[in-house]
Amino acid sequence: MPVRLQGSARTAWRSPASCIYVGGGTRYANPFRTDHPSPSGYRSSMTAQEGVHLFDAMLRGPVGRYYAERFARSLYGLDLMCTCPLDTPCHADVLLRLANRAEPRPATCSLEGPAR
Repeated sequence: MPVRLQGSARTAWRSPASCIYVGGGTRYANPFRTDHPSPSGYRSSMTAQEGVHLFDAMLRGPVGRYYAERFARSLYGLDLMCTCPLDTPCHADVLLRLANRAEPRPATCSLEGPAR
């Protein structure tokens, strides 16, 4: 079963081929960071948990579902690496859950039209 690893983009190249970096600077990065203002209004900055919840909610939204499907297909079966400490919430956990919930599905569109 794929797992979350801790590392950076600079150390990711040394990881096995079954691992991909999903942190900052990648298309999989969480846009909700802990240095952003908190949506709850109780704190001045967002907690890691709030950022992960917002990322998860975004991927369940009308536009985010499109990206969630693409992410799930491209990340299926891979270990995911991020800079977050392993004992804190991380968006990579959301991506792992998405990517490994079921077998990858083939693309939904084809240049040849629907199968008959």
